[in-house]
Amino acid sequence: MPQISNMKIRIKAAWDKLPQDMKNRLKGEIDQANHDLLDIRNGLTPTHKVHHELALVSSILNDDPHGLIKSAAQSGPEGELTRVGPDGVVYFGGVQYDGTDPKWAYVIIAMAETLDLLPTFPCAGQQIQIPDDATLVILGDWGADNPTVNPMALAPPDKSYYIHLGDVYYAGTNGGETLEPYEQENFLNIWPGAPDRSFALNSNHDMYAHGTGYFGSTLAPGTVFGAQKGTSFFALYNKSFRIVGLDSAYYSPDVMYQVGSLGSPTGPQAVFLKNQALAAASAGQTLILMTHHNGISLDGGTLQPLWTEVSNQLSALSGATVYWYWGHEHAGAVYTKQTMQLQTNSLSIQPRVCGHGRVPWGLASDLQNTNVLWSESKIATQPFVENGFAILSLNGPSLTETFYDQSGVASWSSSQTLM
Repeated sequence: MPQISNMKIRIKAAWDKLPQDMKNRLKGEIDQANHDLLDIRNGLTPTHKVHHELALVSSILNDDPHGLIKSAAQSGPEGELTRVGPDGVVYFGGVQYDGTDPKWAYVIIAMAETLDLLPTFPCAGQQIQIPDDATLVILGDWGADNPTVNPMALAPPDKSYYIHLGDVYYAGTNGGETLEPYEQENFLNIWPGAPDRSFALNSNHDMYAHGTGYFGSTLAPGTVFGAQKGTSFFALYNKSFRIVGLDSAYYSPDVMYQVGSLGSPTGPQAVFLKNQALAAASAGQTLILMTHHNGISLDGGTLQPLWTEVSNQLSALSGATVYWYWGHEHAGAVYTKQTMQLQTNSLSIQPRVCGHGRVPWGLASDLQNTNVLWSESKIATQPFVENGFAILSLNGPSLTETFYDQSGVASWSSSQTLM
């Protein structure tokens, strides 16, 4: 378990540095997360999503009055305190990046040290033509300093397009005197994709550093992500498919950036999506969407605000089928088809979550229902489920989707010929 003794002073100083209105907004979340973690340690199952990034902040700021940090340091896999939440988050698992890793509190430092440094949102997205036969490698929530999920044996970088659905841990910071170089060391330096074939989406963990690492390092000129030209939304297209990557984090209305948003319905990103839908409809292309945030809840039962924002821009695709991949939730799953009623017809959306790139997770009871066609459930080591990634093979009008586990073994696959 990572030690945080040398971080306590920094976290307390960062908390003092935050503006009072931000502290007011965070305090309720911090207190709730602390209460939730006490319940979890006492054997109760949380009934809602726990902000594990904040779960130990109160303990750090108040010198661990309930012994939660001590419990986390003394815990281990299959220990008596180990718990798995309904969303698959593992608590008191004794490993880096589990739900009780005290270093998640670094997000407070990232927030405080990047105040007023938020880059301007880009006004236009790139449109890039790709071959009619192409391979897309999807890595979600992958930017971490732990054993890697690496798809290069199955999809060589120089022949494939690699897309990151977002999240660099603990937060996407650039380094310097006061910050860790997480964006470089945990993402850029180890990214497997090739120049001009690599694409990255913005996310909540990048926004904890106000986008400074994402825009300032990952999308900087000269990196393998140069094809994006500094923009956080883009489109790849060929004769049969149009792949659109969107920034669902920049305009999140939530203090912890948990709720995805495209921004204003008349803003540059929503207009870009609408135009891509029009282009896809005109060319007879199948639209594949990619975002960091989820469009539906993990259990597949509740539409999120992002779902409405996205679907409002897709009216040109009436009668078509859209594929939508997201991360954010640390799981790999395929949901049943969702049908959206439009003014004159309907739109089918095929949702998938591919957020299990590196963060340790357990069997999620939220995924055990009829809304879910498949979810990764292979145990790596108790209580942890295999991490993984997805590969989309585009061959003319045919699409083959395959989810692989961290060893490169196929866990689920489906092929469709789309006209």
